[in-house]
Amino acid sequence: MNILQLRFVNIGLFFLVIFASGYWLHHSGKPYGAILFNVHKLIGFGLFVLLVVRIFQLNRAAPLSAIEWISFVVAALFFVTTIVFGGLVSIDKSWPAIVSLAHKLLPYLTVISTAVSLYLLLKNK
Repeated sequence: MNILQLRFVNIGLFFLVIFASGYWLHHSGKPYGAILFNVHKLIGFGLFVLLVVRIFQLNRAAPLSAIEWISFVVAALFFVTTIVFGGLVSIDKSWPAIVSLAHKLLPYLTVISTAVSLYLLLKNK
């Protein structure tokens, strides 16, 4: 396993931690515990930043194709949308049911789109 593949395995592990802490938060109920809630948010945002930095580093080393860029932009949009809906769900306010449903579905779309992006990147390397 080369260093690039190992880095992407680490990204997968970060996703597992985000999902585990999210399930834990969901089952602990509101109000959320401050430590677990902040760990969940910070790991999610940190992973997003890590992926963005990594993509720009890879692009600098060898320019990415248009399809790779499109897939990464889609994954980034899912990431940002997931973070926004997570913020809405965490606010102690009554939101339409679609907000909660979106925050339950968007993480899976984020993982799938990120995995597709990473696959496209790794298949050419």
